[in-house]
Amino acid sequence: MRIELLYSDDDPGYMATRHRLVTILLEDAFETPIQMIAVNSAADAEFLAFPGSPTIRIDGEDIDPASAGAVGLGRRSYGGEPMPGEDLIRSAIERARGWSHRG
Repeated sequence: MRIELLYSDDDPGYMATRHRLVTILLEDAFETPIQMIAVNSAADAEFLAFPGSPTIRIDGEDIDPASAGAVGLGRRSYGGEPMPGEDLIRSAIERARGWSHRG
């Protein structure tokens, strides 16, 4: 499983998003590396199809494509929140793994 966290340096919440992601990954004792990708120019945003900070992709797929706005350096909103919730992250990880620890 390949996990990417795309962010802009001026986003004050990207490290909290990373912490939330790590915490959920460790629930099942998996040490999965997270590739941190800084997106700080319009050209990079366009090249990476970056819909705003923070964005989590698992195996190349956005964990919440419905919340993805236009490509650019803006902030994302996840149901009015500045970062994805634990349930959203957990569900995306479980889909990528093909199983759930919750039964």
